[in-house]
Amino acid sequence: MKFGFRIPSLTKRIAARTSLKRVIRHNLGFKAPKGFGWFTNPKKAAYNKLYNKTSRGCLVNLLFIVSIGLLAFSIPSCDFKKSDKAGGVYVKPTITRTGKFRKGHVRKNVSTDKNAIKNQNRSRYYYHTRGKYRRKKS
Repeated sequence: MKFGFRIPSLTKRIAARTSLKRVIRHNLGFKAPKGFGWFTNPKKAAYNKLYNKTSRGCLVNLLFIVSIGLLAFSIPSCDFKKSDKAGGVYVKPTITRTGKFRKGHVRKNVSTDKNAIKNQNRSRYYYHTRGKYRRKKS
């Protein structure tokens, strides 16, 4: 019994797919359902079960290494950049003069839209007249 990594063989791979025995079995319908190997050939089934548990394919390690490499490049670093994707500016965390801690955040850029001031005032009006910011009448 072989332990460890399998060595790929192109000739064996092609031979397994094009053998006369396989063609006859598939065309005439003599193929047993999956899991019936224990009834048709128990010695081979026991060998295959043990072999598949103790060995790995040759590409398993390659896929593992590639996936770890991709993961390393996709994880963002913990360093904060000066700006985010939207073009804002990162403001570092600070402590105010009263001793409160102010978290770091991204400050949005000033809008260059011609209706920016109008939209800002409309938004301010909406939140002052509705919702939890509304002044209670006495």
